[in-house]
Amino acid sequence: MTKKYTLQCSQPTYSDLGEEQNLLPLFHENEEQTKNVWERKRETLTKRWEKVIGKPSFTYDPKDIEILEKFEQPDYFGTLCKQSTGPFNKQLVLIMEPKKPAANPRPGAIVPFYHPDTMSGFDLNNKKVIEDAKAVQFGLHLVRQGYVAVCTEAFPFNTVPEPAENKGFTWWRAASEKLLLDNPQWTGIGKLIWDTSRGVDLLLRLENIDPNRIVIIGHSLGGKMAFCTAAFDERITAVVASDFGIGWDFTNWDDIWYFGKQIHDEDFRLQNHQLLAMIAPRPFLLIAGLYDKPESWQYINEAKKVYKIYQKEDHVGMVDHATGHRPTMDAMGIAYRWLAEQFDFPFKEWKD
Repeated sequence: MTKKYTLQCSQPTYSDLGEEQNLLPLFHENEEQTKNVWERKRETLTKRWEKVIGKPSFTYDPKDIEILEKFEQPDYFGTLCKQSTGPFNKQLVLIMEPKKPAANPRPGAIVPFYHPDTMSGFDLNNKKVIEDAKAVQFGLHLVRQGYVAVCTEAFPFNTVPEPAENKGFTWWRAASEKLLLDNPQWTGIGKLIWDTSRGVDLLLRLENIDPNRIVIIGHSLGGKMAFCTAAFDERITAVVASDFGIGWDFTNWDDIWYFGKQIHDEDFRLQNHQLLAMIAPRPFLLIAGLYDKPESWQYINEAKKVYKIYQKEDHVGMVDHATGHRPTMDAMGIAYRWLAEQFDFPFKEWKD
């Protein structure tokens, strides 16, 4: 059966792909492009990236879950909990499970962001539906499609108390400084990846989850978390990332809560098409709008050389709504139809 949306998203709709990104080749000139060659290269690349990302100072196997409350909404049963992510930290997590019983194991979704509220469309403090920003309520969207969604919290909000003068990214900076003081060989992006993978742990421990259908989906910061986590966590079987800015100079990758200023060093030789190639052959869809743009296709096209080795070159692509940072409802409708094709899972007619 032809996968309509897979094919639709696999090629740009415009010929001008913008300013040249000068991406380093994944293969040397005249080098054989085979699975064996790539898998050796992938192992080397992974080690290089892991060195840049760093590692925590603690040795810890966090499994503790503290259930805070359970509640019911029209589309799902919610379980709000705190999940241990280290010796002293617990992240807030909302588990959203469809009400309708499932005869077969359900697909699962990891949905990282600042707080679970935005992605679930539910204000957890005031116990009310969030009426705005409906296009980014990814957890709610996927529960309505029949997925179990796990919405996770970003580390700054559980690392240090809210600063008295909390303006802009003050809280993020304070938490990142504390993180790096305690873990001098780590990075902010390393912590974000670590915590998001703990969400995968939780999801896969739930009953009736299909481990072959685990998508990670995120917007902006959450898109960065989805993209980077998937490159290192092979339990994730598909990725949808919205407008996170794949190029180093597209957004704020050099902030302390991501990679920091090391990406500007003269001898820094890593680029994000390498991470995308490390995700191959798992399906990847980029939703572009503002920070991702025609230039983002250059990263996708370079990574396609690896997808092609696996005969999956159509399974990496982009939909560009070009209307601003937040996705449109139409763009998300395409993304969910694309995802349904990857998972051979029925698509339920789209609604907001």
